[in-house]
Amino acid sequence: MLQAIAQSIDGTALSWAAGCCLVAGAAYTMLRWEFKTRFEASVRAVEAAQGAYVGLSAAHHLLIKGGPLPVILVQRMAGYLWFDTLYECVLPLVKGTPLSIPFLAHHLVGLAAHGLAKTHGPLRAVTAHVYLAELSTPSLHVSWFLKQLGMSSTTLYLVNGLAGALAYLIFRVAWPPLFVYWNRDPAPWDAERGGVHTAFLMCSAVFWALNLFWFRKLVAMARGARRKAK
Repeated sequence: MLQAIAQSIDGTALSWAAGCCLVAGAAYTMLRWEFKTRFEASVRAVEAAQGAYVGLSAAHHLLIKGGPLPVILVQRMAGYLWFDTLYECVLPLVKGTPLSIPFLAHHLVGLAAHGLAKTHGPLRAVTAHVYLAELSTPSLHVSWFLKQLGMSSTTLYLVNGLAGALAYLIFRVAWPPLFVYWNRDPAPWDAERGGVHTAFLMCSAVFWALNLFWFRKLVAMARGARRKAK
């Protein structure tokens, strides 16, 4: 796994990670909240933009082209994951909160998968389906920003929360078992590199389990928004 994580590091990934840092820094200077909130908001802005970019790129690829994703998109996502992993490690120091082990595990598994996907066609093809999960990301961060603006009792907050929950249910809960089933045959995978199919199944299991864990929290958040809107 460590070797696969190391393979996710290259010039394109590092450049994208640096770009994410610059965008977060620019967002930080534009905001007028107190330090902790500004720090978190600046990163959330990057996370929302990255989620939209990757999710829409994957949807376009699946609808228009199909097959393995372009390597550069995988490299850019790896760069973002390095940026977000660093953020998750720094955030506890800023806010005084515990390190999120599930989040860290999610990102490390993701980095390993991206390291393998750079040179493995079948894995890049299924990665397009994984990226659809990012379509739920913008709504999550929009909800956070609306809360900070005192708009958690509005209809907009409710609609956004329900839309995010629906996208999460479709692309993070229902979709993963389907693309695992569609790729259950190990022969095409192992023809390129032995053991990658097993790694794919293990990563998919972790990805799905974490999504189910977070879905419970998302449902609770949506229910709370609904009660406040009444």
